[in-house]
Amino acid sequence: MNLGFYGYTAATIAYGFFAVLLLFSWRESLQGKLLFITIAVSAVWSIIAVQISLHDESYLLLYQVFEIIRYIAWYVFLLKLFDVALPDVKQSRSFQRFSRNALFLSVGLASLFLINELLAKVFSLPGQFVLGITGNVLLALAGLAIIEQLYRNTSARFRWATKYLFLGVGGIFAFDFYLYSDALLFRNIDQSLWDARGIVHFVAVPLLVISSARNKNWSLNVFVSREIVLNTTAIFAGGLYLLAMAGAGYYIREFGGSWGQFGQVMFISLAVVFLFVLVSSVRLRAQIKVFLGKHFYKNKYDYRLEWLRLTEDLVESGDANSHYRTAIEAMADIVDARAGSLWLCDDKQQYRNIGVWHSRHYEEVLAADESLILFLSKKGFVINLHEMESHVEEYEGLSLPQWLTEMEHPWLIVPLQGADKLLGFVVLANPLLLRTINWEDRDLLKTAAKQISSYLMVWMTSAQLAESKQFEVFTRLSAYMVHDLKNIAAELNLVALNAKKFSSNPEFVMDAFETVEHAAGDINRLLEQLRNKRALGEKRVDVNLSEIIQQVIAAKQQSLPVPQYESGLSAAIVSLDKSRLSNVLAHLIDNAQQATDDTGEIIISLSESAGFYLIEIKDSGHGMDEGFIRHRLFKAFDTTKGNAGMGIGMYESREFMRQLGGDILVLSKVGKGSIITLHIPLNKSVDESGDK
Repeated sequence: MNLGFYGYTAATIAYGFFAVLLLFSWRESLQGKLLFITIAVSAVWSIIAVQISLHDESYLLLYQVFEIIRYIAWYVFLLKLFDVALPDVKQSRSFQRFSRNALFLSVGLASLFLINELLAKVFSLPGQFVLGITGNVLLALAGLAIIEQLYRNTSARFRWATKYLFLGVGGIFAFDFYLYSDALLFRNIDQSLWDARGIVHFVAVPLLVISSARNKNWSLNVFVSREIVLNTTAIFAGGLYLLAMAGAGYYIREFGGSWGQFGQVMFISLAVVFLFVLVSSVRLRAQIKVFLGKHFYKNKYDYRLEWLRLTEDLVESGDANSHYRTAIEAMADIVDARAGSLWLCDDKQQYRNIGVWHSRHYEEVLAADESLILFLSKKGFVINLHEMESHVEEYEGLSLPQWLTEMEHPWLIVPLQGADKLLGFVVLANPLLLRTINWEDRDLLKTAAKQISSYLMVWMTSAQLAESKQFEVFTRLSAYMVHDLKNIAAELNLVALNAKKFSSNPEFVMDAFETVEHAAGDINRLLEQLRNKRALGEKRVDVNLSEIIQQVIAAKQQSLPVPQYESGLSAAIVSLDKSRLSNVLAHLIDNAQQATDDTGEIIISLSESAGFYLIEIKDSGHGMDEGFIRHRLFKAFDTTKGNAGMGIGMYESREFMRQLGGDILVLSKVGKGSIITLHIPLNKSVDESGDK
């Protein structure tokens, strides 16, 4: 097997993929450009090494040239890191001078050995091979010296971001030093060591990728999703595990005697079952995620995915308990907690347990002046209950309530801050994996708490608005009832006033009975509406509009000015609810009488035009301006009569006309009077199922 071919091919693929990532995430910084050039040169060098592994000696000179160019590229990149890696400005200036001198010496030395390789192709001088091998040893040593100086003088923050770079590039230089030292000692390059060199480069590339991802000034988005890393790690680990188990099974079969084949089958079967147990372990998955986030990523969390997951978790649920449970679960998923409870402030400024998730409900009430509430309100800290004894100074003055000690495995208390006070808090318990909580966990929890607080406030405000809407509907219904009862009371009051004068008049007695009967019918209709049933008394009947107008005018003869009727039609038959039309006409005439002096005039007329019957009510009152007509006249519950009016008469009149398929038009000028025209379609009726 040609191990050199496979090793250098793998290195070529790795370098090429890394170069493409850097190319598509180009940075304007010098370090980013130099890193791309270095990786690109290494990719070309590994391609040439593949040809050498196939024993194609025509590429030998090109390979030796790119070997030295690769060293030069690494020198330039590493020495330029001194510009950004040092802890203070004074030291940085000092090492800038060092890096310039070291760059001149190292590149100059490499250039001399490059010239030697080129001359060796033309002149066959004694000792050129030894000189070339010695040069490679010195170049590898120079690389190790630069790595050592860079690591020793790098700031702690930058060292965390570049430690995998030091391991990767340092490993490459160290192996090169070993390879060429061995060749210098034995005057020949060991083929097995040279073959293994490709594997060393292949292993070093992932370390370089991690450092590049941690240093944003090297590359823009050299990023591999945590899920991809987790799944890939699981696949590779599973594959290596199965490969190891297959090897062990082969050993059992070969050396197990007569039971060998049976033992192999049983061993592999148990190994597969054990693998599935590991794969399905939620705890193991959580441990691997924590390990990868801690050692291979600059940030512990993928904030884009965390925010998307939180947003998806906070979906609307059916009832209040579902909303509360959703909020707890969304918070718990961030840190892999398996239980929790939600406490919110009520109208009495007391905090109650109103939601639970995999936890018991507590009846205890926390006042606004209790220690826990005051601490969360003032500090806003995420309380780690496991750290209270080891971090006493952080929780000074905090006294936990008794119910918290009774909770099963309590862990974190996350405050939910409102606009001007503490909205509540979430207690997370029973963690899947007990781990330390650092600043990044706390910041993410507090950020999520703000989103959850907004979610809860929006939901609670919506619930209050829905309740207010129900009260508004009830208030509107009451207003309509009061308006109708006012008209009924006016009719009965008129009967009572005239009873003393006309009680001996049979016609008056008959009219009084009809009025009382009509009032009783109106009251029954109101009661049916109050029960949300169909108003049985509001059946359509064929009526003569002229007769209805005259009946209403006759009922209004007691008030001034007395309305006059002018009709151009003797009969105008339509099908509608007689009582509602009578109420509309009575209301409009009342308004006209109230707006007109006693010496003024009110004229009602009936005509026909363009498929409509027109009932016109004209008065010589004080009139209305255009703004009042447009914005207030038909607005429900807006009245100019003070406590004497409900503000729904005109609104209800227009609604009734529109149900008929008609409308109300108003013409008016201040000081000139008003003309209100009812448009009633010819031979049209209204479906009373939608009445108020």
